[in-house]
Amino acid sequence: MSRVKAGHGPAAPGPGGARVAAVVGFLVFVELISGILQGMMPTLLPGLGADLKITAGDLNWVSSAQLLAAAVSVPIFGRLGDLYGHRRLLRIAALSLAVGSVLVAWSPSFELLLLGRVLQGPLAALLPLEMGLVRDRLSPEGARSAIGLLVGALTFGASAGTVLAGLLSEVVTSVHGILWIPAAATALCVGIVFFLVPESSTRARGTVDWAGAGLLSVGLAALLLAISQGPRWGWTGGGTLGLFAVAALVLVVWVLVELRVAHPVVDIRLTVKRTLLPVYGASFLLGAALFGSQTAASLFLSSPPEKLGYGFGYGTLGIGWMMAPWGLMAFAGSATVPRLARAIGARAVLALSGAFMAAGYTVLVLAHAEPWQFVAANLVLGFGIGLALSAMPALVLDASPADRTGIATGVYNTSKTLGGSVSGAVFAAILTAITFKGTEIPTESAYTTVWWCCAGVSLLVAASAALVVRARQTPAGTDAAPRQPAPVA
Repeated sequence: MSRVKAGHGPAAPGPGGARVAAVVGFLVFVELISGILQGMMPTLLPGLGADLKITAGDLNWVSSAQLLAAAVSVPIFGRLGDLYGHRRLLRIAALSLAVGSVLVAWSPSFELLLLGRVLQGPLAALLPLEMGLVRDRLSPEGARSAIGLLVGALTFGASAGTVLAGLLSEVVTSVHGILWIPAAATALCVGIVFFLVPESSTRARGTVDWAGAGLLSVGLAALLLAISQGPRWGWTGGGTLGLFAVAALVLVVWVLVELRVAHPVVDIRLTVKRTLLPVYGASFLLGAALFGSQTAASLFLSSPPEKLGYGFGYGTLGIGWMMAPWGLMAFAGSATVPRLARAIGARAVLALSGAFMAAGYTVLVLAHAEPWQFVAANLVLGFGIGLALSAMPALVLDASPADRTGIATGVYNTSKTLGGSVSGAVFAAILTAITFKGTEIPTESAYTTVWWCCAGVSLLVAASAALVVRARQTPAGTDAAPRQPAPVA
């Protein structure tokens, strides 16, 4: 892809200058708020469901809608950022996030809540756009340090957000009142990216694949709606079968379009390369295990045991404290990957991550009657997820052509997000189908079914490591430690 220097925008400051430090600090703040918002939402979902009278099955759509919008917006925003400037698209993404956050905080109905979550989709595009900006403005060494700070802020924010939501619930009685606080913070982020962040100066040439983006959105939306509503409409009902048919037709047309356009939203030919396809498959499975079960975990923790025979009856603060160890162990697991990759190879790290995740979910299925059991299972699970989140981007970069690493990493991020969106729809169907007789309340077996599914998916992550093409060899003949990028969360 050819790139040219734009003839506008402020001159890039020197890599060691105070201006550069300030700009990186501003972007770190944006990522911190992004992480906090992502960490708060799963903790607040039970309260939102109770306020808006949303069933457990439908509540999964609050996450799935945002993930679907993120899967489509990340490659589009990334491509537009390359063409027209990363700051310009950061502004649009931040505005969309702020409007969506305000709508979520205000939402008097399930429909408006879903619209707000869709508008929050570009939240996932913030980090890739910031990475493009700092790579353009800073020296390679400075960019690597800045990206590390950005990812660290996102990871820390996600862990802190779970606890922060709980602490705020002790002061603010309404869940909507709590959500106004991150909404105000996103408005502050808009001011930062509009007035305190410089523009990138390098521009790509080419066009945007709007047709591909539209077809992908329609096809996936039809597929997820059919999966989630199947238990209610009947799997052989006309509405369900019609949606499956629409999804199949639209996605086939989408593949044909992507194979013909010069700059596809998803590069199909690159995706199916022998070196990359197993990693993309593993990233899809990781997203399914990671994102799809978050709503189920929060609902289980909030369920009153005296009425349902399971759960702990926790409020927002209790859910936050129970979920916090998961985030901390994910951070710890991610930090160990560079050393582990040098010792046993990145493929082995990927297999190990799947084994830890499967073990965590299996423990959760077999022992979840006491809070300490839930925490112990999530400690194991979180460590495995941390391993996977750092190992997979490294494997993607190691397997991708040197001139297409940006595209390859973007497909990885999209695959992971799509996995979460699809599994969210599947788990919504499970929580809708397995309920107490005459109610829409899931039984305990509905949750264990979700966790068994996640355990199975995690084993597939471990198995996929065997299909990953061996990394380039070191002189000693062992797996070379792959290039260690900052993982795209």
